Amino acid sequence: MGKLLLIIRREYLVRVRTKSFVIFTVLMPLLIGAGFLLPGKLMLQNTGTKRIVIVAADSALANSIKTELAGSHAADDDDAPRPETRKSARPEFDVSVETVPSEDLRRRLTSQVREGKLDGFAWIDADAATARKGLYYSRNASDFIEAQLVSRAFRFALSERELAGHGFSAAEAKTLLGPVSVDTVRIDKEGANKSNGLGAFLLPYFLLIAIYTTVLIYGVYVMRSVIEEKSSRVIEVLLGSVTPMQLMAGKIIGVGAVGLTQIGIWAAAGAILGTGSFAMARQLLGNSLKDAHLSTAAMVLFPVFFLLGYATYACLYAAIGAMCNSDDEAQQLQFPVTLPLILCMICAMAIIRDPNTPLAFWLSMFPLTSPIIMYVRVSVSSPPTWQIAASIAISLASLYGLVWLTARIYRIGILMYGKRPTLPEILKWVGYA
Repeated sequence: MGKLLLIIRREYLVRVRTKSFVIFTVLMPLLIGAGFLLPGKLMLQNTGTKRIVIVAADSALANSIKTELAGSHAADDDDAPRPETRKSARPEFDVSVETVPSEDLRRRLTSQVREGKLDGFAWIDADAATARKGLYYSRNASDFIEAQLVSRAFRFALSERELAGHGFSAAEAKTLLGPVSVDTVRIDKEGANKSNGLGAFLLPYFLLIAIYTTVLIYGVYVMRSVIEEKSSRVIEVLLGSVTPMQLMAGKIIGVGAVGLTQIGIWAAAGAILGTGSFAMARQLLGNSLKDAHLSTAAMVLFPVFFLLGYATYACLYAAIGAMCNSDDEAQQLQFPVTLPLILCMICAMAIIRDPNTPLAFWLSMFPLTSPIIMYVRVSVSSPPTWQIAASIAISLASLYGLVWLTARIYRIGILMYGKRPTLPEILKWVGYA
């Protein structure tokens, strides 16, 4: 046990003391925070007053559009910028109306837009009420907020006009055309909790990506560590003092501890820096993250499934490292190992939407996919306790067998140099050991 602890300590300290670890650990939260804050700040900053012209032969329709753009109702629709963003992202409009459309007027307005005297103009033909179609000429076609607000104002003006023809007042029309909010209530073992649908989808997906990336990254770390020591022949010296099993276990546990350290630092940084980023995310996504939360079971089981997934794939990557002599050789063998992880990402969307399908059940029981898929199911629903227990038990049993198999390959492979072994040779290694 003392030798194993020494290997774990060495693997841990060698990595946490490197400049790359320190830089990556410190910069990652800053980069992620900047990725949320800077684009959002730039996108949501006030763009100033937009000078546009509404051209329509129907003066009542043109003035109705002008009223919608000048007021706040144009941004209150479901697909409009959310109330949190409206004050900063929605531009102010300086609107004028032309009621005598002509080609000469179109050319004159086009010239003014080109020269920067106007930001744009809407051209509404006489049959717009029937065709429900118009044109908007703009200096910047990629400003989708401006174009959406003009289009929405046109749509509301037409709809209010049609409702007025059926006897509805302007106030009644605005109420009928206003947004409708439907909250989702999740019922689980902890009770009934209100949860926004998109937020309930995004949060588990973020956690899925977190497990996927960390398992993949630190599994590759184990593989490269084995290849590095094997190519430098340092491993021959180490095997004079410890057994191959102790060496492999020390590498897996030591690198796993590095991963947990990094995740812990990132979680602490997220708690400190996350207030501004979360506020900006809410500005960008509106109420999408409202009421999004994790159950107690999901928080408790996160480290369990993370460790199971990491240990499983770390064993596989350690075996690959023992069989190969360089990173180039190892890359050719990585794809079969990463294929189950890719399968998890492919099936994630469908499983988050419906976590109780037969596909979700069997993937949550298959050892190479269960740590990720079962955790996703726990995050979005309440699977039966026996299924969670069965998934963990199957993962532990398969991990025990995988450790036994990997150790036998590792015992011979770390001392083999030259060409990459074939499958029959690997099977012989298992028998020899």
